[in-house]
Amino acid sequence: MTGDPKFRLKAALLLVSSFSVMANATIAASMPRMAEVFSGTPGAQFLSKMILTTPALFIVMCAPLAGVLIDRYGRLKYLFASMLLYGFAGSSGFFLNDLHGILAGRALLGVAVAGIMTTATTLLGDYFVGEERLKYAGMQGMFMSMSGVVFVGVGGILAEFDWRWPFLVYLSAWAALLPAVKYLREPVRQARKAGDLAEARAPLKPLALSYALTFFLLVVFYMMPVQVPFLLRGIGVNSTGLAALVISLASLTSGGGAMMQHRFHYRIGFVSIYAYAMLVIAAGYAAIALTQSYAVVLLGAGISGFGVGMLFPNAALWVNTLAPARLRGRLLGMMTASMYLGQFFSPILMEPVVTAVGLSGAFGVAAAAAVLVAVLLWFTCRGFDRHKISA
Repeated sequence: MTGDPKFRLKAALLLVSSFSVMANATIAASMPRMAEVFSGTPGAQFLSKMILTTPALFIVMCAPLAGVLIDRYGRLKYLFASMLLYGFAGSSGFFLNDLHGILAGRALLGVAVAGIMTTATTLLGDYFVGEERLKYAGMQGMFMSMSGVVFVGVGGILAEFDWRWPFLVYLSAWAALLPAVKYLREPVRQARKAGDLAEARAPLKPLALSYALTFFLLVVFYMMPVQVPFLLRGIGVNSTGLAALVISLASLTSGGGAMMQHRFHYRIGFVSIYAYAMLVIAAGYAAIALTQSYAVVLLGAGISGFGVGMLFPNAALWVNTLAPARLRGRLLGMMTASMYLGQFFSPILMEPVVTAVGLSGAFGVAAAAAVLVAVLLWFTCRGFDRHKISA
């Protein structure tokens, strides 16, 4: 931390933001061993899979409520409480010897992530305006992407020693709580209370569009970690390390896309960025669909990751721009819910597609859907581009 208070605030908020992406990534490598250890528990295979999906369900349920609470009672108290719960709930798997107990801990972790992610995204709008908001959103997207890569690696290394050890990584939230308490500041409550409800109305149509696009993005994006390992096995690549490299490359290039997106915002609006980024994702997925080569799959993952990286900060920026200060928390809570709803439904929605056309065909269908969405946005929704970042 330097002596610049604004730098310290930004660094502390970036650190807090990283915990939203590690909820599942950290323990992914532990899942097969966990299923073996608890094989005597009825329904162990199903319950083990639920260990990964349960946090997303509780994030969907709790994020809108988190938004209401932080609008009403303030940002930081809820954030700090969520970080305390995060460390407790996340690390509980290290201490518990019952699969149902671990599942309950994962549910509480979802409650904590809902609070952390909703508050961190809301503070983006509270703290920054204009070009500074654009640049910080790109930094936040890049930092979260890089954090995902780090946490996957750390979790995988710890899982080599014992399946329980990755759960201890969640305690890092308590260490991050120290700089958060010291350097983050509560936004002026008067700014969030100004005006009556009539003055605090938000534009419903562009908000609904932003939520729908966020949901679609997550359905498409989560094909990478869910479907790619199976697709690689189908083309003769059985190494888990090579599969992890594909997923990690997509995360790395998404960080680059996040850092680049701010360059486009004063030339084109939010909807146009969605459209262009959808075409980039489509190009990457089309490459994956049309190849039997690992190198081309790797290339396609890198291309699509760049497009995804442009879209994540774009979604947060658009809702922050549309939301009146009084309603900012609850509207961003809805965005958080739409993200994790897409994450949860991605394998469910894609399963019949995979069954019908195979894994390669499913990536082709996703590419075609992304192109269709881009075309529809250009011809029907570009009028919403009048909602721009204010300088």
